[in-house]
Amino acid sequence: MQAQRKGHHPTRFVASLSLAFAAALAAATISCQDSKMTTSPNGTASPASAQVAGTWSGSFQAYDSSRCAGSAPATASFQQVGTTLTGTIKTSDCGVAGAFRGAVDGNTIMGWIDMTGCTGGGVSGSIDGSRITLSIADLTKPLVTGDQVVMAGGSVSLHR
Repeated sequence: MQAQRKGHHPTRFVASLSLAFAAALAAATISCQDSKMTTSPNGTASPASAQVAGTWSGSFQAYDSSRCAGSAPATASFQQVGTTLTGTIKTSDCGVAGAFRGAVDGNTIMGWIDMTGCTGGGVSGSIDGSRITLSIADLTKPLVTGDQVVMAGGSVSLHR
């Protein structure tokens, strides 16, 4: 027979463990109820990333109308693996066009237009159902043209 140590109550210890387990189970059940939420590595919940793979079309409006006047057609084709987004974006002949590399986080797109020898081309935007709105920065080719814009950035509105 085991001697009970003074001040220790096995029954209370088991009851405490049972309560702790029940609380943990309840918390896990509550946190898994919304299928549109994911948990980030730091433990905070965030909306599941939008699915944007496929072909999109719409319009482009340059920020500097002296470089690229009027509204012009725009297209984008995206491939998506998890939150990683790649593809192409083509605006007007005077606007930004090229390979896109970036990510989707919830309903936000962040990335850049990737063109050899060029800098700039940062892309940010939002997804709202079957619509994407992007803001694209100018592209420059510093080694060839200095800081002169070679492709005008602007606002892109796309739909499926």
